[in-house]
Amino acid sequence: MKFFRGLAYQVRLGTYGEKKDPLGAKAYLEPEGHIIPSNLKNIGKMGPVEVDWERQSKADVAADGDLKYLGAAGKVAGSFNYENAKSANLKLMSFYIEEGTLKQILNEHAGTARSYLAKEGNDGRIVSQVFVAMEATLAQTFSTAGSLSYKAEGDALGVTASGGVHGSNTIILAPNTTFAYKLTKVKDWSHGKDKIEDMEGDFKGGS
Repeated sequence: MKFFRGLAYQVRLGTYGEKKDPLGAKAYLEPEGHIIPSNLKNIGKMGPVEVDWERQSKADVAADGDLKYLGAAGKVAGSFNYENAKSANLKLMSFYIEEGTLKQILNEHAGTARSYLAKEGNDGRIVSQVFVAMEATLAQTFSTAGSLSYKAEGDALGVTASGGVHGSNTIILAPNTTFAYKLTKVKDWSHGKDKIEDMEGDFKGGS
């Protein structure tokens, strides 16, 4: 499965926009807007994803903007870079929305995003999964959590893990915490393009 890194620091779960696929460069999403956090639901978690940072090149790890990582307390602990990834032994936790749920959200609660995707046509995409870099203790809290709850925190989404080995903790999925992301596109529209019938993941141009 391939994911995207370009402009990751500008996107979050539910960001929509135009997919850019320049010749000789990796594809990325140019953000247009975001589904408001209170409309996101049934969010799943996956991870932690183990990355052997020592075996990655500095160029492959480098972000193209002001990317942050989260510390054990759930707050931003510093800037994400090659040196910090190695020294802090950072892990990746993933948060995602299944395609069926995303279709329902777009059809019933996110008309602005749905209208944009209809007008944008073949290049319209939405972020359905994000990977967030965090310290190992925090990643373990979320991976072992018995339950997750979600709450809008201003223009971002707060995620609280409860029942994990280290107790409870809350993080904020703000744009500058996204390390990588998955893109999803509309596969089929209803007649008149006023309702989404089917969606699918888009991995072309990812890494």
